Amino acid sequence: MIARTQTPMTFRPRLVLAFSDTARAALTSRHFRRLGWEVHQAATGPEARRLAHALRPQAVLLDVDLRGESGWLTCAKLMLGRCDFKVVLLADVVTPEMEDHADAVGAAALVCRGAALPVLAGEVHDTVLVP
Repeated sequence: MIARTQTPMTFRPRLVLAFSDTARAALTSRHFRRLGWEVHQAATGPEARRLAHALRPQAVLLDVDLRGESGWLTCAKLMLGRCDFKVVLLADVVTPEMEDHADAVGAAALVCRGAALPVLAGEVHDTVLVP
């Protein structure tokens, strides 16, 4: 029971974000934080996987062009384990073939990297939080 002087905790969806481009990562993180998300950044696929398994986020946002281990491979590895989060991939161009590949590796969505931040946030929100 919550005392009258206490405020109930507000749900903050959790996001693991992995981009090789640190400037883009900072900008995207800031945007999602302003929208009320709890954001955790990773620079590599293995780091994103560790964070995702430790934090159990609602979403993992992966750039397909991560250094070392691509976002494609990171997504596939995440989906091998039992997970209750969604993975959204970002690519320079979205084609039907790439969408098929995203489905094959278990991504919930594939979004164009050049999309405006509000569009990206809307896509993540709709993919992850809307039943």
